[in-house]
Amino acid sequence: MSLKKGGGPKTLPVALTITGQGSSDKLDLVYHNRKTSEVTAMIEAGATMAAIIPYLVESWDTDFALTEEGVTEFEDEYPGMVAAVMAGFWRARNKAVEGN
Repeated sequence: MSLKKGGGPKTLPVALTITGQGSSDKLDLVYHNRKTSEVTAMIEAGATMAAIIPYLVESWDTDFALTEEGVTEFEDEYPGMVAAVMAGFWRARNKAVEGN
């Protein structure tokens, strides 16, 4: 049995390809492997996406600060970044059947 309780990785390194505004850019980041229940609890408590992203992301390769204010600034300059980072988290975290 390879899937054991508590056996998941602690971090999830990914490279997101972000397109828009006439360019295609790569954003390297490392997510904390937070549980769905933890993220749901933050959402239900009323946390903004700008507040949740610093909780989910350990590090990223951009000069925007990894703070609620930095995420808000990032979204203001590059609309859609919050949705892209959130989508990347769920994609990195979800398991899937391969080749069956």
